[in-house]
Amino acid sequence: MSHALTFGETPTSDDKMWGLVSHLSGFALPYGIGPILLYVVYKDKAPFVKYHAMQAFVFHLVAWIIGSVTCGFGLILLLLPLYMAYQAYLGEWKGYPLIDGVGRD
Repeated sequence: MSHALTFGETPTSDDKMWGLVSHLSGFALPYGIGPILLYVVYKDKAPFVKYHAMQAFVFHLVAWIIGSVTCGFGLILLLLPLYMAYQAYLGEWKGYPLIDGVGRD
């Protein structure tokens, strides 16, 4: 049985893949529903996935709100999750600007 990762440890390849999915799932299910589902499933199993899912949830929720208020112009912010998905796939514990600490324990 393997030990649970702590913040900053190297994630497994499965953790990296689910971290990537957490950022991209915001496109399939709007308003952060995809990332929050992954958070619920992985919160006790994989801290790396939990961190990226919470980061993605907060960012997607804020981006959809800003997009609604700006009649869609703010949705340009949704390009950032593509970069963050790539970072998660590389195994980086990198968060979105201004919300980087969200999801750390």
